[in-house]
Amino acid sequence: MADRISNFPDSILCYVLSFLSTKEAVATSVLSKRWNLLWRSVPSLDFVYPGGDEYVDEVACFFQSLYSFLLFRDKRQLFHRFRLKCFCFCNDYIFETCIKAAMRISGRLQHLDLNLPPVIAVPSVVFSCQTLVVLKLANLALKNISFVNFPLLKILHLNSVTFSEGSDLLQQFLSGSPNLEDLKVKNFSANAAEKFNRFSKLVRAEVDSHLVPLENVKNVEVLVLDGVCDFPFARDLGGKVLAYTQPVPTCISLHLKTCCIKEYSGFVFEFLFAKYIMQNAKYLRTMKVCLNRCSMPYNYPFFYDVMVSDLSRCIKSSDTCTLLFNI
Repeated sequence: MADRISNFPDSILCYVLSFLSTKEAVATSVLSKRWNLLWRSVPSLDFVYPGGDEYVDEVACFFQSLYSFLLFRDKRQLFHRFRLKCFCFCNDYIFETCIKAAMRISGRLQHLDLNLPPVIAVPSVVFSCQTLVVLKLANLALKNISFVNFPLLKILHLNSVTFSEGSDLLQQFLSGSPNLEDLKVKNFSANAAEKFNRFSKLVRAEVDSHLVPLENVKNVEVLVLDGVCDFPFARDLGGKVLAYTQPVPTCISLHLKTCCIKEYSGFVFEFLFAKYIMQNAKYLRTMKVCLNRCSMPYNYPFFYDVMVSDLSRCIKSSDTCTLLFNI
């Protein structure tokens, strides 16, 4: 059988390899001479160390191999995406050396994805990378950052990221990203919402509900909230809904197109929140309710039917709104 794939130009083959992890891309070098050095020109680098801390020598070897790989790449072929996932402790100096080498060799890094243990310090050079368009950080501890400058950043995802107590680092992130369109902040405990700037270009937000006031995200089209009981109404100790925010925020009335409520259990305040969204979002296209089955009573099917029926009867401001349920 003829090998037609190998007849494609290098650019296409490298693009295909960019969807693989770097380890898998390098493994294709044994296929034939045609594939022997293609991995050196792949525009996306993806490194994952799945082991545990008990293999300290292997962790050190992993980072040394990563650094050697960066040096051995074809310097004429720039890469734009770098992902590193490692849950093991490693020497800060080794990690910083690898990150700095990646950013220097890349030339124009656009996508950076780091998932590392909180004991590792992220080098300050990351926060002044003016070419970044996508930045995803997970399980990291950030401190002593004096300057954040992301003029091109459009996507910022922070998952279980720890900031120094009493610091305004989260505010620095957001203030230093004037063109942000997609914001995801999960498992964040501080409440700095009152200090947040307005995000005129933000079109998608997935946040812990206490972080960003609705009036600061007026143009958001996709809104995913965790903890709807905090937002945008207050409850007394008995769980009774007291009041909704008035007037209706413009991000809901004029811009919101997709809303997803997670862990919906059918409580009164949850129902009223969903009803509030559907009644006031004039351009809503999709209202998705993800049910929390663990909180349902033993006669689950009956309560499921009741919840679906109650929500389906709510008046919708948008004629094109579709109500979806996910178990």
